[in-house]
This record gives sequence, structure tokens and C-alpha cells, in this order.
Amino acid sequence: MTAASASLIQQLQPRIVETRARLQAAAQTVSAEYVNDLLAEIDAALERINAGSFGNCEVCHLPIEADRLRQNPLERFCLDHLNEAQRRAHERDLELATQIQSQLLPASDITSRNWSAHYRYQPAGVVGGDYCEIVPSADGASVFFALGDVTGKGVAASLLMTHLNAIFRSLLSLDLPLAEMMLRANRLFCESTPATHSATLVAGRTTASGVELCNAGHCRPLVLRHDEIERIDSTGLPLGLFCGSRYTVRHIALDLRCSLVLYSDGITEAQDPEGNPFEEDRLSASLRGQAKAGAIAMADSVLRDVARFRRAAPQQDDITLLILWRHC
Repeated sequence: MTAASASLIQQLQPRIVETRARLQAAAQTVSAEYVNDLLAEIDAALERINAGSFGNCEVCHLPIEADRLRQNPLERFCLDHLNEAQRRAHERDLELATQIQSQLLPASDITSRNWSAHYRYQPAGVVGGDYCEIVPSADGASVFFALGDVTGKGVAASLLMTHLNAIFRSLLSLDLPLAEMMLRANRLFCESTPATHSATLVAGRTTASGVELCNAGHCRPLVLRHDEIERIDSTGLPLGLFCGSRYTVRHIALDLRCSLVLYSDGITEAQDPEGNPFEEDRLSASLRGQAKAGAIAMADSVLRDVARFRRAAPQQDDITLLILWRHC
């Protein structure tokens, strides 16, 4: 039985063949023994594809982790059956990935001239695929913020998250209108990632009277006003689906008694042991119960309620929560 899916093999087989061609082209500048060893590995991977065993661990015959195959299509063993040297190398790679990702995330509390933001980030594994950005303008008059979720999990998702971070950081330097920034971000993400990958994203920028908001297929932002909660529907497709997608921007009024809450589906789709989802209504109730106590109390309440709801069930997806409010 083939461990790797047909779609994954379609992605990886051309890469393996291209790698073989490049290796043969460089054979004159590298030792023959080294080239022959690599060619043998590549040919063995192609044979496994033809035999229908590609993606199976050679020890336990169970599937090798898909994100590891995407990183290295020549993998032959699952994580449980790496030798000691391979395990140490894998652990060093994960430690480095964790360090890099933590440096890309914003500070958990950010305050500008009139606005404050607080966020929480809990990856399901060592690294995650949720994207969070909070960037005050140079003069402190406005704040750009974004929260997104790329397809996949683990290291592969974290690489896409890093790519998305680089795209928005480069576009922020151009001081573009929000709609134009989203249009360009979608085109860049679409042109530089595989067709099987996409990212839901909600992004915005504070204004004198509230926030500009653009939602590309992400979970509905929530606006807390007194005891009421307004849900802001998505108006665009996820990034990476169609290079020519366009995005509309809404203006949301926020006064001193209002908060804007962005979140990833790791919260609303968290499941209890019976498979029931946490859902948006429970999130709203958690937020409403602590709204007068402030952002930190609201974030604590949400994460505590999600953990209680899951009980013994493991966290299946990354969790990110961002709360933005006007402080003066």
C-alpha cells in the first residue's frame, strides 16, 4: 500500500528527477564516489515510487511524516526509527526552527500612541503555521496588524509562515493602502508557493476612528461593544488560490469601550474527547465574560476554556488570539 498520497507523489517526483539531472550535470566538479552514492539514493526513491512503497518507513512500514518528505523526498525512516545521529540532527533543526520562528513573532504586548494590542500563540507542535503581525507606524499614529493560518502543520507550515512574514514585511516598507497591500501579497504568495498551498488571513490598519479591515477567507473577527458582539464576515478568498484575486476593505468604528478580536481556527475547531467543536459561540461567551477586565483577562479566559473543553484530548492545531483596543 502506498504511504504517500498521489498528490504528494505528483509534487515530489519531478523534484527528485530534477535533482538527479542537476547532480549528473555537476558530476565533473564533485568526487565520483559522492555522486554515485547520491544517485543511488535518488534512484532508490524513484524505484519506491514505481513499486508503490514510497513514503513507507523501511523499519515499521508505516507512513513517514509528510512534511519531512516535502523537505527531503529521499527520507527512508519515520521519526521513531531514525538512528542516533539522525535524531540529534533532527532535534538541532527543530531547535533552530523554533528560534527563528520566535524571533519573527511580535512582542506579546504592543502600545502605540492611541492603540494597544495583546496576543497569545500556542503552536500544536514545536513550530506552527499560524502567522501574527503587529507593526506600529514610524510616527506611532497607526498600527498594522494581521493574523493568518497557512495550510499544513509542523515544519512545512512554519516555512510558509516565514515566507508570508517576509512578504508583508517587505510590503509594509512601501506604505501601501491596505487593499493594494493585500492584492500584492496574494500575487507574491501565489507565484512563489505550490498550487496546493494557501493561507487564510485577516489584516488591518488602525485609523483615527477605528480600523480598516480586510478578511481573506479567515475566521470572522469579533468586535466587542459593551455587552454586544459583532461578527465581521470574510469578503475575499484565501491568499494563494488565484493570483488575480482582489480584496475589499471595510471600516469598523472602534471607540474607547470597544475591542477587536482576531483568532485562528485552532480555537473554534478545538474538539472535546467526543469530537464536538468549541465553536464561535463558546469563544464569544469566554470573551464577553471578561470584557470589562481587559485583554489579558480575556485571553486567559479563552485559553483556559478551550483547555477545559478539550479535557484529555490533545491540541490538534495551532492557537493564536489577538486583541486590539484603543487606549486613549
